[in-house]
Order: sequence, then structure tokens, then C-alpha cells
Amino acid sequence: MRHAIEGDYRRYEQRQLAALLVEGSRHATHFDALLAIFKVWQERRRMRREMLRDLETMTETTLEDAGYTRREAEREARKPFWRA
Repeated sequence: MRHAIEGDYRRYEQRQLAALLVEGSRHATHFDALLAIFKVWQERRRMRREMLRDLETMTETTLEDAGYTRREAEREARKPFWRA
């Protein structure tokens, strides 16, 4: 069974995530900022699990269109969620 590529496999730099958190938490408490971090981690975990699942059915052309080699995609999918 083939899986459709779902989700957005965006790559964020650490400074981009920090800017998003600062922008979103200007009027927020520290607790809200912590929740935002957990949401980012949860989204990374979800995306990486989907990438790992989808890698089984992805062709080299599909990976190339996404900007990855198979080796890079596997490395990205196996990274811990707390790493950018």
C-alpha cells in the first residue's frame, strides 16, 4: 500500500523557531512560551514519524523533489524531536 505524502516537511533553523516563539509570546507568560516549545516538539515528532513511514514508498525522484537524498531523509527522520 502506498502512502501519500502528508504534512509539511519544512526545515526550520533554530533561530527561525526562536523568532516564532518570541513573536508568538510577546504578551504571553513563561508557561505559554513553554507550551509553544512543546507544540513545536510535538509537531517535529509527528512530521518525523510520518517521514520515516513514508520513506518506505518514496522514490529517489520524490525525495529529490523534496530536496533530500535518501540518506539525508533517513537522518532527518531519525533525529530526536528536540533537535532542529
